[in-house]
Amino acid sequence: MEVKKSEKSELKNKRFDFFLVGLTLSLLVVFGAFSYKVYEKKVAEIENIIIEEDIVVQENTVQEKKPPPPPPPPEIEVVEDEVEIEEDNPEIDDTETSQDEEMEIYEEKDEEEEPEETFEVLEIYDVAEKAEFADGGVDGFRRYLAENTNYPLMAQENDIQGTVMVMFIVDKNGNVVDPKVISKKRGFGLEQEAIRVIKSTSGKWKPAKQRDKAVNMRYRLPVKFLLN
Repeated sequence: MEVKKSEKSELKNKRFDFFLVGLTLSLLVVFGAFSYKVYEKKVAEIENIIIEEDIVVQENTVQEKKPPPPPPPPEIEVVEDEVEIEEDNPEIDDTETSQDEEMEIYEEKDEEEEPEETFEVLEIYDVAEKAEFADGGVDGFRRYLAENTNYPLMAQENDIQGTVMVMFIVDKNGNVVDPKVISKKRGFGLEQEAIRVIKSTSGKWKPAKQRDKAVNMRYRLPVKFLLN
Protein backbone atom coordinates (compact mmCIF):
# COMPACT_ATOMS: atom_id res chain seq x y z
CA MET A 1 0.00 0.00 0.00
CA GLU A 2 1.51 3.28 -1.05
CA VAL A 3 1.68 6.24 1.36
CA LYS A 4 0.47 9.41 -0.25
CA LYS A 5 1.48 12.84 0.94
CA SER A 6 -0.89 15.72 0.86
CA GLU A 7 0.51 19.05 -0.28
CA LYS A 8 -1.67 20.83 2.36
CA SER A 9 -0.19 18.79 5.18
CA GLU A 10 3.42 19.62 4.09
CA LEU A 11 5.11 21.83 6.68
CA LYS A 12 7.56 23.27 4.25
CA ASN A 13 4.82 25.18 2.57
CA LYS A 14 3.95 26.96 5.87
CA ARG A 15 7.54 27.94 6.72
CA PHE A 16 7.11 31.51 5.51
CA ASP A 17 3.97 31.96 7.63
CA PHE A 18 5.84 30.83 10.74
CA PHE A 19 8.63 33.28 9.97
CA LEU A 20 6.25 36.22 9.76
CA VAL A 21 4.54 35.24 13.02
CA GLY A 22 7.91 35.00 14.81
CA LEU A 23 9.10 38.31 13.41
CA THR A 24 5.92 40.01 14.54
CA LEU A 25 6.26 38.65 18.07
CA SER A 26 9.88 39.76 18.25
CA LEU A 27 8.99 43.29 17.16
CA LEU A 28 6.28 43.45 19.78
CA VAL A 29 8.67 42.36 22.52
CA VAL A 30 11.26 44.94 21.46
CA PHE A 31 8.72 47.73 21.24
CA GLY A 32 7.28 46.81 24.60
CA ALA A 33 10.76 46.87 26.13
CA PHE A 34 11.46 50.37 24.81
CA SER A 35 8.11 51.73 25.89
CA TYR A 36 8.34 50.34 29.42
CA LYS A 37 8.83 53.13 32.02
CA VAL A 38 10.32 52.66 35.42
CA TYR A 39 9.30 55.25 38.03
CA GLU A 40 11.91 56.05 40.69
CA LYS A 41 10.83 56.33 44.23
CA LYS A 42 11.10 59.83 45.51
CA VAL A 43 13.22 60.10 48.48
CA ALA A 44 11.75 62.38 50.99
CA GLU A 45 14.01 65.28 51.53
CA ILE A 46 15.02 65.78 55.02
CA GLU A 47 15.13 69.43 55.71
CA ASN A 48 15.81 71.41 58.79
CA ILE A 49 17.09 68.40 60.63
CA ILE A 50 19.94 69.52 62.86
CA ILE A 51 21.65 67.10 65.07
CA GLU A 52 23.00 68.93 68.00
CA GLU A 53 25.97 67.42 69.68
CA ASP A 54 27.49 68.49 72.84
CA ILE A 55 30.76 70.28 72.08
CA VAL A 56 33.28 69.69 74.76
CA VAL A 57 35.92 72.44 75.00
CA GLN A 58 39.06 71.33 76.73
CA GLU A 59 40.93 74.01 78.49
CA ASN A 60 44.69 74.14 78.01
CA THR A 61 46.14 73.17 81.28
CA VAL A 62 49.66 74.51 81.75
CA GLN A 63 51.61 72.86 84.46
CA GLU A 64 53.55 75.37 86.41
CA LYS A 65 57.15 74.43 86.87
CA LYS A 66 58.15 74.49 90.45
CA PRO A 67 61.60 75.98 91.16
CA PRO A 68 64.18 73.52 92.41
CA PRO A 69 64.70 73.45 96.14
CA PRO A 70 67.52 75.71 97.38
CA PRO A 71 70.83 74.02 98.14
CA PRO A 72 71.48 73.21 101.74
CA PRO A 73 73.48 75.83 103.65
CA PRO A 74 77.21 75.13 104.00
CA GLU A 75 78.32 73.58 107.21
CA ILE A 76 80.18 75.99 109.41
CA GLU A 77 82.97 74.52 111.42
CA VAL A 78 83.31 75.97 114.84
CA VAL A 79 86.93 76.46 115.85
CA GLU A 80 87.68 76.53 119.52
CA ASP A 81 89.62 79.45 120.90
CA GLU A 82 92.41 77.22 122.11
CA VAL A 83 93.33 76.05 118.60
CA GLU A 84 95.98 78.24 117.04
CA ILE A 85 95.67 78.95 113.38
CA GLU A 86 98.97 78.98 111.59
CA GLU A 87 99.33 81.78 109.12
CA ASP A 88 101.34 81.24 106.01
CA ASN A 89 104.09 83.82 106.09
CA PRO A 90 105.98 83.73 102.79
CA GLU A 91 109.70 83.90 103.09
CA ILE A 92 111.22 87.02 101.62
CA ASP A 93 114.70 86.72 100.18
CA ASP A 94 117.10 89.27 101.46
CA THR A 95 118.19 91.18 98.38
CA GLU A 96 120.04 93.89 100.22
CA THR A 97 123.73 94.07 99.47
CA SER A 98 126.40 95.60 101.53
CA GLN A 99 129.12 97.86 100.25
CA ASP A 100 131.73 95.22 101.02
CA GLU A 101 130.22 92.68 98.62
CA GLU A 102 131.61 92.66 95.10
CA MET A 103 129.24 93.35 92.27
CA GLU A 104 129.16 90.89 89.43
CA ILE A 105 130.52 92.51 86.29
CA TYR A 106 128.25 91.98 83.28
CA GLU A 107 130.26 91.07 80.30
CA GLU A 108 128.74 91.70 76.94
CA LYS A 109 128.94 88.70 74.73
CA ASP A 110 130.50 89.20 71.41
CA GLU A 111 128.01 89.41 68.63
CA GLU A 112 127.85 86.44 66.39
CA GLU A 113 130.44 86.74 63.75
CA GLU A 114 129.02 87.28 60.32
CA PRO A 115 129.72 84.43 57.95
CA GLU A 116 132.50 85.11 55.57
CA GLU A 117 131.41 85.86 52.06
CA THR A 118 132.28 83.25 49.51
CA PHE A 119 134.61 84.24 46.72
CA GLU A 120 132.00 84.22 44.00
CA VAL A 121 133.25 85.03 40.53
CA LEU A 122 130.86 86.30 37.85
CA GLU A 123 131.34 86.14 34.14
CA ILE A 124 131.45 89.28 32.03
CA TYR A 125 127.88 88.71 30.79
CA ASP A 126 126.52 88.30 34.34
CA VAL A 127 127.39 91.78 35.61
CA ALA A 128 125.68 95.12 35.07
CA GLU A 129 129.00 96.96 34.74
CA LYS A 130 132.10 95.02 33.70
CA ALA A 131 135.55 95.59 35.18
CA GLU A 132 137.56 98.23 33.37
CA PHE A 133 141.18 99.35 33.27
CA ALA A 134 141.22 102.56 35.26
CA ASP A 135 143.62 104.42 32.99
CA GLY A 136 141.80 104.66 29.67
CA GLY A 137 139.75 101.46 29.51
CA VAL A 138 140.56 98.96 26.74
CA ASP A 139 142.70 101.42 24.77
CA GLY A 140 144.60 102.41 27.90
CA PHE A 141 145.19 98.71 28.72
CA ARG A 142 146.62 98.06 25.25
CA ARG A 143 148.87 101.07 25.55
CA TYR A 144 150.04 99.87 28.95
CA LEU A 145 150.92 96.43 27.54
CA ALA A 146 152.84 97.93 24.64
CA GLU A 147 154.90 100.10 26.97
CA ASN A 148 155.53 97.53 29.70
CA THR A 149 155.90 94.19 27.89
CA ASN A 150 159.45 92.88 27.50
CA TYR A 151 159.90 90.61 24.48
CA PRO A 152 161.86 87.55 25.68
CA LEU A 153 165.35 87.38 24.12
CA MET A 154 165.10 83.65 23.42
CA ALA A 155 161.88 84.18 21.48
CA GLN A 156 163.49 86.95 19.43
CA GLU A 157 166.51 84.79 18.59
CA ASN A 158 164.26 81.89 17.51
CA ASP A 159 161.86 84.18 15.66
CA ILE A 160 158.93 83.14 17.87
CA GLN A 161 155.89 85.42 17.89
CA GLY A 162 152.14 85.15 18.45
CA THR A 163 149.34 85.85 20.94
CA VAL A 164 149.14 84.51 24.48
CA MET A 165 145.56 84.46 25.94
CA VAL A 166 145.53 85.09 29.67
CA MET A 167 142.54 84.52 31.99
CA PHE A 168 142.45 86.29 35.35
CA ILE A 169 140.04 87.65 37.96
CA VAL A 170 139.52 91.30 38.84
CA ASP A 171 138.34 91.25 42.46
CA LYS A 172 136.18 93.76 44.35
CA ASN A 173 139.21 95.93 45.10
CA GLY A 174 140.47 96.09 41.52
CA ASN A 175 143.30 93.61 42.06
CA VAL A 176 144.35 90.90 39.61
CA VAL A 177 143.90 87.41 41.05
CA ASP A 178 145.00 83.99 39.73
CA PRO A 179 146.23 84.83 36.18
CA LYS A 180 146.89 81.80 33.94
CA VAL A 181 147.46 81.03 30.27
CA ILE A 182 144.55 79.35 28.46
CA SER A 183 145.94 79.37 24.89
CA LYS A 184 148.30 76.99 23.14
CA LYS A 185 151.77 77.03 24.69
CA ARG A 186 154.50 78.61 22.55
CA GLY A 187 157.41 78.49 24.92
CA PHE A 188 160.61 80.55 24.89
CA GLY A 189 159.38 82.66 27.81
CA LEU A 190 156.29 84.15 26.13
CA GLU A 191 153.81 82.72 28.68
CA GLN A 192 155.89 83.85 31.68
CA GLU A 193 156.16 87.39 30.34
CA ALA A 194 152.43 87.57 29.64
CA ILE A 195 151.65 86.50 33.23
CA ARG A 196 154.12 89.05 34.61
CA VAL A 197 152.74 92.02 32.69
CA ILE A 198 149.13 91.12 33.62
CA LYS A 199 150.06 90.89 37.31
CA SER A 200 151.65 94.33 37.07
CA THR A 201 148.19 95.82 36.38
CA SER A 202 146.90 94.70 39.79
CA GLY A 203 145.23 97.57 41.66
CA LYS A 204 144.75 99.52 38.44
CA TRP A 205 141.28 98.20 37.64
CA LYS A 206 137.79 99.44 38.40
CA PRO A 207 135.86 96.43 39.77
CA ALA A 208 132.71 95.12 38.11
CA LYS A 209 129.34 96.00 39.66
CA GLN A 210 126.12 94.12 40.08
CA ARG A 211 123.18 96.03 41.61
CA ASP A 212 125.52 98.89 42.50
CA LYS A 213 127.76 96.51 44.47
CA ALA A 214 131.36 95.63 43.62
CA VAL A 215 131.78 91.97 42.60
CA ASN A 216 134.52 89.67 41.35
CA MET A 217 134.64 89.21 37.57
CA ARG A 218 136.58 86.84 35.32
CA TYR A 219 138.49 88.47 32.45
CA ARG A 220 140.17 87.05 29.32
CA LEU A 221 142.63 89.28 27.46
CA PRO A 222 145.29 88.64 24.80
CA VAL A 223 148.94 89.64 25.09
CA LYS A 224 150.49 89.90 21.63
CA PHE A 225 154.16 89.36 20.80
CA LEU A 226 155.11 90.67 17.35
CA LEU A 227 158.55 91.10 15.80
CA ASN A 228 159.16 94.15 13.59
